[in-house]
Amino acid sequence: MAKLSSRVPAYKLAALEIRDYIGRHGLKGGEALPPESALAQQLGISRPSLREGMKALESVGVLQARHGEGVFVAGFSFDAIVDNLPYSMLADDLQLLHLLEVRTALEVGMVPRIVGLIPPEDVAQLRSLAQRMLQRAQAGESFAEEDRDFHATLFACLGNPFLDRLVNLFWKVFHRMADTLPQIGPSSRLQTAREHLAIVDNLASGDARALQQAHERHFDEIRKRVTSLRVPASPPVAPGAPGAAASAFASQPAA
Repeated sequence: MAKLSSRVPAYKLAALEIRDYIGRHGLKGGEALPPESALAQQLGISRPSLREGMKALESVGVLQARHGEGVFVAGFSFDAIVDNLPYSMLADDLQLLHLLEVRTALEVGMVPRIVGLIPPEDVAQLRSLAQRMLQRAQAGESFAEEDRDFHATLFACLGNPFLDRLVNLFWKVFHRMADTLPQIGPSSRLQTAREHLAIVDNLASGDARALQQAHERHFDEIRKRVTSLRVPASPPVAPGAPGAAASAFASQPAA
């Protein structure tokens, strides 16, 4: 430990000690840590180091400070992962395609299981959301919240909180990354809304295979649209060099 302490900043060591304390005492989400002075004494670390360690754990969603109440173990959430995505990842459209591949495998693989389980009120909610998406698309508006609610409602009947969190995580990360790309046009939004309506129609019919195929087509179309936006940047051409005139012409907006 002494050798480790010489290489690791004090706040990181404090964070490790706090994590270990949480594990040893079996603390769950919503349960409080001891007061700062008592915890620092128990762990044998200074109060300034303890505070910095707590801040580090709060930034990644392990702890939650409540003003006037103390510090608590945070409930399980992927929000910290989304909030701390590296900017290099957000700017990399190839990683967006890789993420889409994993999201597709998750949702397409799980969607047949909801047939026969989903209650009629959820099907009605899904249809309402898809119709609102279509209305917004026809008005030239985006429908991110409706899309998010659609995918959350679709799997809610399985009663799997971890799946719900993963679906939400993939949706949030995908849309955070997609925001770095050029926005899709009105025709693509209309197509996306119709794909969601097709998913509802197949769900209502009770045909698990058709539902899975409709869901897969939806993600195939997303993949095509993302791929079509991956236009490699042309290297700059020096003025007067061969091809400079053609490059300048090509850079003009199409009529």
